[in-house]
Amino acid sequence: MIVPPRTRWIVAVCAAFLTGAVPARAQTRLYYEQTYMPASHNWAFRSAYSKSDRLFNAFDYGHAVLYETLWRHPSAPVERLDQREFDFITKKLLVDPPRVTLDESAIAPEYSKLAPEVVEMFEWAHMLHRQIYDVLADERIADRDRDARVAEVLKYYRSRPALAFSSHPKDMELMEGQSYSLAFRKKFPKYNGLIWSYHWLQMTLYDALLAGDNPRERHANVAMVTDRFWEMLRGGQKALPAMMPMSPAIATRFSSRFPEAAIIFDNLHSLHDVVSDILANPSVPRDRKRAEILAAAARYRDDTSNVMTADAWRSMALEMGVENMGGLPPLRRSQ
Repeated sequence: MIVPPRTRWIVAVCAAFLTGAVPARAQTRLYYEQTYMPASHNWAFRSAYSKSDRLFNAFDYGHAVLYETLWRHPSAPVERLDQREFDFITKKLLVDPPRVTLDESAIAPEYSKLAPEVVEMFEWAHMLHRQIYDVLADERIADRDRDARVAEVLKYYRSRPALAFSSHPKDMELMEGQSYSLAFRKKFPKYNGLIWSYHWLQMTLYDALLAGDNPRERHANVAMVTDRFWEMLRGGQKALPAMMPMSPAIATRFSSRFPEAAIIFDNLHSLHDVVSDILANPSVPRDRKRAEILAAAARYRDDTSNVMTADAWRSMALEMGVENMGGLPPLRRSQ
């Protein structure tokens, strides 16, 4: 079953037209909303692992309310995100997460109008996340055929270069060496750790599915990884990742077998941090924030700027220390 396109993009595109940032014809051609690639494996993860799948809907809220808060309330006190929103998300929203994907423009209407191109860029990558979960979760697909299915999904993802992240790994200078870098994590360290715990779970779930040889083992692994995520949240800030989780360190199986996808997701998660920093840093004037966000997004799409080799990407991830990123996932390994 294919989910019909939502209408939120109409609102975002109209807002972009009003700013005059991009011609209407270009916006329509490049940034229209597009749904999942039609495939028999669609929604397999949701069907088999509904408890974990619903967490992703809550994650969407966490990102959206973060950006909306930083944009609409630039002087917001630390308690607004690190206490009020953190407690709501961890004690209520994640406990009973939404059953459907959330409409980001409803949660973050002003941010969605600020950078609709990047909103859609994130959405397109999150869709890739979900379709790869589906490939790995569909028990009708023989393991030897999963590589070809993932390659097919990646081809569909790359068909939209205006939205697709580069599959070349980007160095840390792009995330941590800019004039605005580190602003968000310094002001809101607890909420920053929450976002990184999301990224930890998103990547380790791939290894949870890959480590098992049968449905029983895969279900056990997904449950253990999800339980470990909850342990992070219950442990407070000290238990949350202290560094951005990187795929080669925390999702070794997935990164080895599907390096192109793993690199795309590391770039995605890195840009999430960059947008937070731009919005949180008062040294970036309000009338420059959109331009800085779009410039950063363009660098994460191109295959030339701030690129490192795949070997350097793997080495960097390991040198940062897996324990700093939340640790290895607890998995039942097949003998």
